[in-house]
Amino acid sequence: MRLLLCLLLLTPLCQAAPLRLTLQPAAQQWLFSYQFDLAGYPQQLSFSIDNSILNSHFRQFRALKPALLQQYLWRDLRAHVAQYPGARLQRLPGKDALHYKLLVADSHLLDKVDTELQQLISERTAFYLQQQYYYVQDLPWNARAIIPDHARIMQDSLKDLLPVATAWHGKLANVPTRQALLTLSAWIQQIPYQDLSDRQRSSGASFNPPLKLLQENRGDCDSKAVLLAALLRMLLPDVKLAMIYLPQHAVLAVQLQVTPEDMTVNIEGRDYLLVDATGPALLTPGQINPEYQIYTGSGQFGYQLL
Repeated sequence: MRLLLCLLLLTPLCQAAPLRLTLQPAAQQWLFSYQFDLAGYPQQLSFSIDNSILNSHFRQFRALKPALLQQYLWRDLRAHVAQYPGARLQRLPGKDALHYKLLVADSHLLDKVDTELQQLISERTAFYLQQQYYYVQDLPWNARAIIPDHARIMQDSLKDLLPVATAWHGKLANVPTRQALLTLSAWIQQIPYQDLSDRQRSSGASFNPPLKLLQENRGDCDSKAVLLAALLRMLLPDVKLAMIYLPQHAVLAVQLQVTPEDMTVNIEGRDYLLVDATGPALLTPGQINPEYQIYTGSGQFGYQLL
């Protein structure tokens, strides 16, 4: 079984005006105070989050290490084969996947046990990934990729992000939907971009769950897309969302009315507006880096409905 890793990276188009964040620790809370620009106009945003929430937010999420996953699978396979007298497993060399040879004298038993082992690998892989907030995603340019479960992380972040959504609701309550989307994405784009160089060794190594992104004041493309998706889910609960996976990049797709100038994707018969929250390029909703348009325009992308 071959486990592939997804590498997500954006080359910025231009440098945005710097966002200023002031973090003030109090006895029980942290105060987040932002100053940033939107279309040349200064903006401010403040909210408080309990220390206990910050400390417990996705503490179980870790960078996925394929070697450790293979070790767990090898343990389970050996335990299963031990049920059959005379059967044994021989592990073969290989760093990127688990390779083994099943040794059974009875040819009929060999087929039976081999089928059981393949099923066991599938079930246990899914279990271990689910425990660590990962899942297997099919992509057009790879057979499969293991990536963070963005839909589940988004959903499980909503309660913790309530103070952030409440602060934005006070500013966006009477703002048209598309303008609200522009404001949120512009704020997130100005949060510093996180380097992804270590992601070649471990899937999810630089992914930051939403509150960790805010606390560290940095994030990569899918980290920022999940934060934007979570806020949109609370502020615009009727709007459908999807994560879009492109080679070395990820963006958000939002089901809103589009114009002929907008960059969109079609998912299950519906048009979605593309929104790239990565930054530092200040791209408005409906714009993405031109180098990725060949993939969205030809349908060569993966997606996960949120």
